[in-house]
Amino acid sequence: MSTTSGTSKYVAVREHLLSRIQKLEAGSQLPAEPVLCDEYGVSRITLRHAVDGLIADGHLVREHGRGTFVTEPQYRLHYRERFADEVKGFHAQQTGEGFAVSTRVLEQKVVRAGETVASHLDINSADEVVELTRLRFVNGSLHHLVVTWLPYALFPETATVDFTDGSLYGHLDREHGVTLARQDLLVSLDGASSVHADELDVPLGTTLLKIASTVFDGDERAVAYGTSHFTPQNSEIFFGLHG
Repeated sequence: MSTTSGTSKYVAVREHLLSRIQKLEAGSQLPAEPVLCDEYGVSRITLRHAVDGLIADGHLVREHGRGTFVTEPQYRLHYRERFADEVKGFHAQQTGEGFAVSTRVLEQKVVRAGETVASHLDINSADEVVELTRLRFVNGSLHHLVVTWLPYALFPETATVDFTDGSLYGHLDREHGVTLARQDLLVSLDGASSVHADELDVPLGTTLLKIASTVFDGDERAVAYGTSHFTPQNSEIFFGLHG
């Protein structure tokens, strides 16, 4: 397979791998990394980036000491929308419709990105990110739990800013002049972990709507990645598409 350099090479490998694994049975093992690197003519970093993205999307699973395997097919909607002007965050959307939004910040810390977050933010897995965990309420009712990661090198003050009131994206706009131009969404179902069960007040294992979101600025730079888990009564999403 011929590829070009940079991001296009990563995308080409990822798309070819996705097409390849969709033809395999669940549990099938991918060839070892050196074999795939030779096959695609790419570096280990490029291959690992492509594989990490497919792991994050639920197509593959990596087992330490054993290798990388194809997962069971999952009911997912992988959706991308390019907005005409800017992405509106949850706070702006809800307040724009006349609702009152409030937030309870559960955790706010600086951590290493790790492979999954790094693959979405296009940074090194050892780089630092701000991890912001929040419960969001609409008109006083619990709506969802969201964990957001931002590159610390770009937005270090987000580790200490009080986000109890106001919008995270509004802060990025005001303080950094960041215009949000594109949002990639992955919508899926996820069983409630012990953390989700405690914070959303649902039984362990309850099926929740999960939305993973990567937001880009006008220069196609990833500025935030997050995962939201919605309470069962709020497990509905509407997409409006414009041609």
